[in-house]
Amino acid sequence: MTGSVEKGHGDLHQSWERLTTVAARLSSQARDQRYHVFDIFDWPAELPTDQFWMSPELTTCYGTAVWDRLSDAERVRLTQAEAVNFFSLNVHLIRELIGEVAGRIYDTRYPGLSEFFHDFIHEENEHMWFFAQFCQRYGGKVYKTKRVAGNAIEGGAAIRDVVIFGRILIAEELCDYYNAKMATDDRLPQIAQQINAVHHQDESRHIAFGRQMMRALYEEAKQSATPEEVAGAATYLARYVSSCLRAFYHPEVYADAALPGARRIRAEVIGDQYRQEFHRTVMHKTTRFFDRLGLFTEDTVAW
Repeated sequence: MTGSVEKGHGDLHQSWERLTTVAARLSSQARDQRYHVFDIFDWPAELPTDQFWMSPELTTCYGTAVWDRLSDAERVRLTQAEAVNFFSLNVHLIRELIGEVAGRIYDTRYPGLSEFFHDFIHEENEHMWFFAQFCQRYGGKVYKTKRVAGNAIEGGAAIRDVVIFGRILIAEELCDYYNAKMATDDRLPQIAQQINAVHHQDESRHIAFGRQMMRALYEEAKQSATPEEVAGAATYLARYVSSCLRAFYHPEVYADAALPGARRIRAEVIGDQYRQEFHRTVMHKTTRFFDRLGLFTEDTVAW
């Protein structure tokens, strides 16, 4: 296990007390801000083919020699295919996390959290719907992706939940970085900005819960699991960060954007130094949180 242990743990009971208080407050906010997902979006029949659909600075080729070689038209097409892939990745990540949370919704390990879990699943199901709508309407498909969950990890309930909720938090914070950037990018179609803005608003609550959940789970794991089991969970989550980032580099995207040498692009850009530094920037707040918590540091992630 690496990283410095976060100060002020308190006992396990106090951690869960804080968690249930936070969950109740966030559920109340969610219900006050609830919208009807089928009514809030004005879906245009088609999107401009000469307009960015994703902030170009967020695409997987930006900052590399590949980007420098692309024409303006090719760069535009890349942003369009990558927007569909980004939203597709959200669909797959959400589908996985809904299943994990649903399986714990009435678990006696989580007294006082079932109402929050209901609201969480409700919101995430709506997120999955509007992400898929964009993909199917404007990309003609939801891109398939390899599972990024990795291998199962051994350990008791506390360790398994550190891994599960750690995965959820990592995925949410990663996607939220992109959402926050694109929510206010006037270069994008209004529907793309709006989807990113709505998701960013909801995810701010989920991330607040997720961080408090991780504090409570880690406190429990330190008391109930062996140091080797905790270290195994830390290694797993550090690898999960890498797996999520690599899922953005989808070979089919480059082919759909009709880029020259599409089959070779992923291998060329994924190891580029600029991309590695970009990954560190995207995940900096997340890795700093896990470092303060005591699980893993930025240096243990394969960028």
